[in-house]
Amino acid sequence: MNQLTAVFLGPQGCGKGTQIALLKEFLSTNDAARPVVHFEMGKQLRELASRDGYTPQKVRQVLADGELISYFISSAQFSNYLIDHMHGNEHLIVDGFPRQADQVPALHSAMEFYNREKIFVLCINISDDEAVARLLKRGRHDDTEESIRHRLRWSREETIPNIAWFRTQPLYEVIDVDGERSAEEVQADIRARLGLAAAGVLA
Repeated sequence: MNQLTAVFLGPQGCGKGTQIALLKEFLSTNDAARPVVHFEMGKQLRELASRDGYTPQKVRQVLADGELISYFISSAQFSNYLIDHMHGNEHLIVDGFPRQADQVPALHSAMEFYNREKIFVLCINISDDEAVARLLKRGRHDDTEESIRHRLRWSREETIPNIAWFRTQPLYEVIDVDGERSAEEVQADIRARLGLAAAGVLA
């Protein structure tokens, strides 16, 4: 199996986490000798916020207020993670980055530095109504329909220009995925669109 590089984008509630977990399981089963490096921006920010110190304290406050994390922090988290985990032969999955236009150059520079020759950008699409319904089912105390719709509106405003840019670049292939199906159907579609045959061969 050849090296896979995949960037997952989509609004909250679209099922990115589930689809990434299924894809990682598939890759680990069919290409056990090649590790999977999975960068998850949300997880990295939560880990940073859990530490002691001035910077973690400021990050905790930004997250608590629902504000945007600065480029300084997001790009540093992304860059440091790749520096620590990349060895040259791994599959790479990126989740939740880039979300803002100023983060795109950090991703693009990293892809060029690590000589990733083909990057798939998977956009899992669901309607706002579907996202609201899914997120309200989680039962989180800070999730109201108003707050969810506000986050979704911000997400679309921030990410649509990024996706448009990816579509113009030969290094990237944007794949639009209908996320309003069962997890199994979405995963089968993703594998087919990535060229992952049943035998586990990346075309």
